[in-house]
Amino acid sequence: MRISLIQTSQNRKDELARFVKSLNAQVGIDFGRLQLVFVDQEDNAEVYDELDKRIDFTYIKHEHCSLSCARNIGLRYATGDYVGFPDDDCWYETDVLKRVFAHFADGHAGVVARGEDESGKPTNDFPQNAQRLTLYNHCGAISYTIFLKRVASVTFDENIGVGSPYRLSSGEETDYLLNVMRAAGTMVYYDPHIIVHHPASGNGNFRNDETKQYEYARGWGYVLRKHKYPVSIVLKSFVRPLGGSLLSLFQFNVAKAKHSFLLLRGRLEGYFYKL
Repeated sequence: MRISLIQTSQNRKDELARFVKSLNAQVGIDFGRLQLVFVDQEDNAEVYDELDKRIDFTYIKHEHCSLSCARNIGLRYATGDYVGFPDDDCWYETDVLKRVFAHFADGHAGVVARGEDESGKPTNDFPQNAQRLTLYNHCGAISYTIFLKRVASVTFDENIGVGSPYRLSSGEETDYLLNVMRAAGTMVYYDPHIIVHHPASGNGNFRNDETKQYEYARGWGYVLRKHKYPVSIVLKSFVRPLGGSLLSLFQFNVAKAKHSFLLLRGRLEGYFYKL
């Protein structure tokens, strides 16, 4: 049983060094069962000189591209039975892969970890208790928290995700997760005892936070329609930001009202967007 971790970056040497350090510190696993595929969109090769030599390291130099494109390139070189997608600025607790392998040994098609920032604050709406995912309840899964059975026919939709040419800048990991669950079975579990750290979200490559939230909302709206989410979930995705915008206006909080309106606008545009 092997796992391939697929990672890409443009220029975050310090963050990548932190990830490498956390990978070297994993306990209770056979490093010979671990492959790291790195798609380098800048000049980060030297960081991996510190990688434990027992880890099968595959280095790919590539020009700048979207996150989904880079991950698909990495998937071509994956040799593991399972795959994971660590962000360039995330890092693992020492027992992450030990716990992940235990789930695979139990026959699970995948496992979702809990994401926490530097202070231990959750990075998404993760449940408190372990539970099985469903097609429409993903327990807060984010790309750097998912570890899944590798299905050769499943790749990332390059129309969505960070760097999308259509400003559909999120949802690629949800799309990938759902496609794997449909192909390999829905035995995917959320385990809150598996902790993957990620810094509190910044603007990344976006001009500002407003642009980021708007384009993320467009991506989520697109995924809602692509995967034919139930009407109840679709309506909730529209009604909540609408209600938030109106409530904020009544409270004379213009900034918050604008934020909620951007989410509503983005989700509506993404939902009805046609490529």
